[in-house]
Amino acid sequence: MRRFCAPLVAVFLSLAAVGPILAQRSSPVPAPARLQLTVDSIMRGPDLVGAPPSNLRWSVDSERLYFTWRKPGEKEDSLYVVTREGGAPKRLSEEETKAAPPANGRWDPARRRLLGTLGGDIFIHDPSAPAARVAVTRTSAPESSPRWARNGTHVTYVRDGNLFIVPVQAGAGGFVSQLTDVGPRRAEPRLSDSQKFLREEEEKLIGFIREQREDKQKAEARAKADKLPAFELQDRQSAADLMLSPDDTHVFILVGERPAGAKTTIVPNYVTESGYTEDIPARTNVGDTQDRRLLAVLNLKTGKSVWADGSFAPPVEEPAAPAPPAAERAGETPRPGRRADREIRWSMPVVSADGRYVVAAARSADNKDRWIVTLEPETGKTRVIDALKDEAWVREAGPGASSLEFLPDNRRISFLSERDG
Repeated sequence: MRRFCAPLVAVFLSLAAVGPILAQRSSPVPAPARLQLTVDSIMRGPDLVGAPPSNLRWSVDSERLYFTWRKPGEKEDSLYVVTREGGAPKRLSEEETKAAPPANGRWDPARRRLLGTLGGDIFIHDPSAPAARVAVTRTSAPESSPRWARNGTHVTYVRDGNLFIVPVQAGAGGFVSQLTDVGPRRAEPRLSDSQKFLREEEEKLIGFIREQREDKQKAEARAKADKLPAFELQDRQSAADLMLSPDDTHVFILVGERPAGAKTTIVPNYVTESGYTEDIPARTNVGDTQDRRLLAVLNLKTGKSVWADGSFAPPVEEPAAPAPPAAERAGETPRPGRRADREIRWSMPVVSADGRYVVAAARSADNKDRWIVTLEPETGKTRVIDALKDEAWVREAGPGASSLEFLPDNRRISFLSERDG
């Protein structure tokens, strides 16, 4: 493994910092009055010192660096730009902001266009187009997770828990297509023993009922051949993200599962527009069981689905049960603890450009272990290629996959890590 992304981060930070320095040298300003650090001043937070620059991204030609910034005393963030040679950052107007590259956008294979989202719709940032932003969707339902597909001629996105694909390049042809049918398990009608007996007797004694049932089964079999590949969600599960493989064969599904019996903290809000106290739903308390994050793979051609194998995570030893008082007096040893399965949280995998390798990251629920594994889409089998353990807390960018990236040779990956301290 090679990890070389840290210098890139240093470049971003130095360019973001050099602008104000050069500006000060070129146009010196009087030193501000000395600030008294009173409790009131300290509690002002960003109003006192401003918000640090964030959402850094380069222009398509790598000549300009864009970032979001809020100066002290300002109520909202603004978009700024600085050239690669340095100088004072320029604050962009609303019109100029619309023409800027999106934050966290995804490059196309040629690195000439960026995919982004705005207000729940998908758009393409293309400086060569008459309008810098080219709309891909404009609907009342929110779309998310846009990704390039079919060598940059199509775009996939997630809407209502399913994956869609649409052509975006001239000459690509086609229309918006839904690729998956992800939804909750369809409950079978539960019949009592007497109801089952009556139904079976009806089929035996009345030929019309029997023929009607057989015709229905044949119609369902014919309709099944034309149905979209389906994936059934269990109770408390939802599809958090879906991604199409480069060969259009598999869809990777990141499944979120709410814990059973978990309670969310309710925070009262006393200052409201209505004048009445309202509740603000918050997350579950620290220490409660958190949401699980599972990874499934759906084959679009066969309809078969598999779960990613997490057996590489060693089980945890639960505390031994204390011996009863009578046993303690007799000198008996405590009852041995039980080895429980390790709960892990998956991230969306990355796939090499040639489609040969699939790599995903997973981390334990207690954040003490992180694994990077290769994944076989057909079987769900995994193989650990890198592991990191920290008895305090594994600190890496995002849940693990946000920093995973294949190198151009499609045989090595890079990732951000604090493993060396």
